[in-house]
Amino acid sequence: MALALGLLAVAPAQAQSDGPVPPAVSAGIASKLIVRGDLKGLQAIDLRAQRRNDVLVVQAEVVNTQPRDVRLYYRFRWVDASGMQVGDGEGWKPLVFLGLQTQFLKGTAYGPQATDFQIEMSAEGR
Repeated sequence: MALALGLLAVAPAQAQSDGPVPPAVSAGIASKLIVRGDLKGLQAIDLRAQRRNDVLVVQAEVVNTQPRDVRLYYRFRWVDASGMQVGDGEGWKPLVFLGLQTQFLKGTAYGPQATDFQIEMSAEGR
Protein backbone atom coordinates (compact mmCIF):
# COMPACT_ATOMS: atom_id res chain seq x y z
CA MET A 1 0.00 0.00 0.00
CA ALA A 2 2.81 2.44 0.82
CA LEU A 3 4.43 1.74 -2.56
CA ALA A 4 1.24 2.70 -4.40
CA LEU A 5 0.92 5.92 -2.43
CA GLY A 6 4.55 6.80 -3.18
CA LEU A 7 3.99 6.33 -6.90
CA LEU A 8 0.92 8.54 -6.81
CA ALA A 9 2.86 11.29 -5.07
CA VAL A 10 5.45 11.60 -7.86
CA ALA A 11 3.21 11.00 -10.87
CA PRO A 12 2.41 14.10 -12.97
CA ALA A 13 -1.11 15.44 -13.06
CA GLN A 14 -3.04 13.30 -15.55
CA ALA A 15 -5.92 14.77 -17.58
CA GLN A 16 -7.30 16.96 -14.83
CA SER A 17 -10.46 18.87 -15.54
CA ASP A 18 -10.39 20.94 -12.35
CA GLY A 19 -7.95 23.59 -13.57
CA PRO A 20 -4.88 24.25 -15.68
CA VAL A 21 -1.80 22.07 -15.32
CA PRO A 22 1.18 24.01 -13.90
CA PRO A 23 4.16 24.20 -16.29
CA ALA A 24 6.45 22.39 -13.80
CA VAL A 25 6.09 19.93 -10.93
CA SER A 26 8.33 21.98 -8.63
CA ALA A 27 9.34 25.56 -8.00
CA GLY A 28 12.98 24.68 -8.77
CA ILE A 29 12.13 23.46 -12.26
CA ALA A 30 9.69 26.35 -12.81
CA SER A 31 12.49 28.84 -12.05
CA LYS A 32 14.35 27.60 -15.16
CA LEU A 33 11.35 28.01 -17.49
CA ILE A 34 10.13 31.02 -19.44
CA VAL A 35 6.57 30.14 -20.43
CA ARG A 36 4.87 32.01 -23.27
CA GLY A 37 1.11 31.56 -22.87
CA ASP A 38 -0.63 28.31 -21.96
CA LEU A 39 1.38 25.09 -22.35
CA LYS A 40 -1.81 23.13 -23.18
CA GLY A 41 -1.23 20.49 -20.50
CA LEU A 42 2.52 20.06 -21.01
CA GLN A 43 4.48 19.85 -17.78
CA ALA A 44 8.23 19.70 -17.03
CA ILE A 45 8.70 16.83 -14.58
CA ASP A 46 12.49 16.54 -14.42
CA LEU A 47 15.47 18.75 -15.20
CA ARG A 48 19.14 17.79 -15.18
CA ALA A 49 22.24 19.80 -16.01
CA GLN A 50 25.90 18.87 -15.99
CA ARG A 51 29.19 19.92 -17.51
CA ARG A 52 30.67 17.63 -20.15
CA ASN A 53 34.08 18.58 -21.54
CA ASP A 54 33.62 21.93 -19.75
CA VAL A 55 30.36 22.67 -21.64
CA LEU A 56 26.94 22.87 -19.95
CA VAL A 57 24.52 20.13 -21.12
CA VAL A 58 20.84 20.15 -20.12
CA GLN A 59 18.08 17.56 -20.35
CA ALA A 60 14.47 18.30 -19.43
CA GLU A 61 11.74 15.66 -19.26
CA VAL A 62 8.34 16.97 -20.38
CA VAL A 63 5.03 15.09 -20.27
CA ASN A 64 1.75 15.76 -22.05
CA THR A 65 -0.78 15.31 -19.25
CA GLN A 66 -3.71 15.46 -21.66
CA PRO A 67 -5.06 12.86 -24.15
CA ARG A 68 -4.88 15.35 -27.06
CA ASP A 69 -1.79 16.07 -29.18
CA VAL A 70 0.20 19.27 -28.55
CA ARG A 71 3.01 20.98 -30.46
CA LEU A 72 5.72 22.47 -28.24
CA TYR A 73 8.12 25.17 -29.39
CA TYR A 74 11.21 25.60 -27.22
CA ARG A 75 14.68 27.11 -27.15
CA PHE A 76 17.47 27.35 -24.63
CA ARG A 77 18.86 30.66 -23.37
CA TRP A 78 22.46 30.37 -22.23
CA VAL A 79 23.97 32.96 -19.87
CA ASP A 80 27.37 33.56 -18.29
CA ALA A 81 28.23 34.13 -14.63
CA SER A 82 27.23 37.81 -14.84
CA GLY A 83 23.83 37.01 -16.39
CA MET A 84 24.72 38.11 -19.92
CA GLN A 85 23.51 36.03 -22.87
CA VAL A 86 26.09 33.72 -24.43
CA GLY A 87 25.96 33.22 -28.20
CA ASP A 88 23.54 34.64 -30.73
CA GLY A 89 20.50 32.84 -29.32
CA GLU A 90 18.81 29.74 -30.60
CA GLY A 91 15.90 29.49 -32.99
CA TRP A 92 12.63 27.91 -31.87
CA LYS A 93 12.56 24.11 -32.15
CA PRO A 94 9.20 22.34 -32.70
CA LEU A 95 8.37 19.06 -31.00
CA VAL A 96 5.06 17.17 -31.27
CA PHE A 97 3.71 15.42 -28.19
CA LEU A 98 1.06 12.79 -28.72
CA GLY A 99 -1.59 12.37 -26.01
CA LEU A 100 -0.01 11.41 -22.67
CA GLN A 101 3.47 11.12 -24.24
CA THR A 102 6.73 11.94 -22.45
CA GLN A 103 9.76 13.33 -24.30
CA PHE A 104 13.15 14.85 -23.50
CA LEU A 105 14.38 18.31 -24.49
CA LYS A 106 18.16 18.38 -24.85
CA GLY A 107 20.45 21.34 -25.16
CA THR A 108 24.18 22.01 -25.23
CA ALA A 109 25.68 25.43 -24.51
CA TYR A 110 27.75 27.22 -27.14
CA GLY A 111 30.92 27.11 -25.07
CA PRO A 112 32.45 26.93 -21.60
CA GLN A 113 31.53 30.53 -20.71
CA ALA A 114 27.85 29.52 -20.26
CA THR A 115 27.20 28.85 -16.59
CA ASP A 116 23.39 28.89 -16.46
CA PHE A 117 20.33 28.54 -18.68
CA GLN A 118 16.60 28.95 -19.06
CA ILE A 119 14.24 27.09 -21.36
CA GLU A 120 11.74 29.25 -23.22
CA MET A 121 8.56 27.36 -24.10
CA SER A 122 5.34 27.94 -26.05
CA ALA A 123 2.66 25.46 -27.13
CA GLU A 124 -0.33 25.11 -29.44
CA GLY A 125 -2.92 22.39 -29.90
CA ARG A 126 -2.82 20.12 -32.94
